[in-house]
Amino acid sequence: MKTIIFATTNQGKLVSLRKALDRVGLQAIAIDARSLDIIEPQAESCEEVAVSKAKQAFELLGQPVLVDDSSFHITALGGFPGVYAKYMNETLGAEGIMSFMNGKPDRSAHFDGVLVYVDEQGTQHIFRQAPYLGRIADKIHSMDAATAWSELHKIFIPEGSDKVLGEMSDADFKRLESEGNKYKKFAAWMQANEVVAA
Repeated sequence: MKTIIFATTNQGKLVSLRKALDRVGLQAIAIDARSLDIIEPQAESCEEVAVSKAKQAFELLGQPVLVDDSSFHITALGGFPGVYAKYMNETLGAEGIMSFMNGKPDRSAHFDGVLVYVDEQGTQHIFRQAPYLGRIADKIHSMDAATAWSELHKIFIPEGSDKVLGEMSDADFKRLESEGNKYKKFAAWMQANEVVAA
């Protein structure tokens, strides 16, 4: 059995990866989620952050590793919080964002994201997320803590839906999933390359 070391303790990310692998018939791949002592670099894009963290993780472990990083951009706030979405979640939370949005008629926002997989030879493979467009809700909603990635799932409504991410079902996610989904891209690559070659 092949094992992917996933440098995260985020339950939502684990669920997303597992579902993507299962959909292409890769149930035999095990996911080993780990919290690693690596530096979160100051950078302008989530890709720069993910590439740096993946390099550090591979040097630390000496074996294949997967890193996921995302950024969140609110149009009315000039693209804030961008790559600092995690820090903002931990300090201000959904309530803080909603206070910033008071009186803002433009509620558009989007996620950017990237997965970086470092193979046995130390080569990086980058899987970019197509911008995940949507808007900030008018109020804070509930969410399923077992599958949600962050506080943002209480307030972000993806394009084509009337629900926040935290209230969407598997069927909702599947209906809205695009070919640009980074987990889908990674699972397809694993199926076509890594696993076949193993």
